[in-house]
Amino acid sequence: MITTRPATAADVKAMYPEHTASFRAWVVELGGEAKGIIGIALYRPIACLFSAFEEELRPHLKKPAVLRLIKKVEAVVNKSRVPVRAVADPNEPTAPKLLERLGFEYIGEIDGDAVYEHGGA
Repeated sequence: MITTRPATAADVKAMYPEHTASFRAWVVELGGEAKGIIGIALYRPIACLFSAFEEELRPHLKKPAVLRLIKKVEAVVNKSRVPVRAVADPNEPTAPKLLERLGFEYIGEIDGDAVYEHGGA
């Protein structure tokens, strides 16, 4: 069963041990265990979209609960007053398409990573 909930600091630390920013994030659980996370981390003056998921969640990414969560994150991005950036994971072939669908525009490469930006209000 797929469920979603707001992420805790422990959830973010488990998926992204290096994150020390303020964040607003949500977790996707499969069978009661956190298997994915998506959210916004604030690294002043820019906000960064981040997400990660374990491979066992992949077959469930198009389930309504996950799609609703993506729409929720899209609304947060659209309301942001500061630019929101995202790095497309080179190991995730769907990343560029999803970022563009969320309104992000490719702005170039930084340190070899494809970087996208959503302008902010």
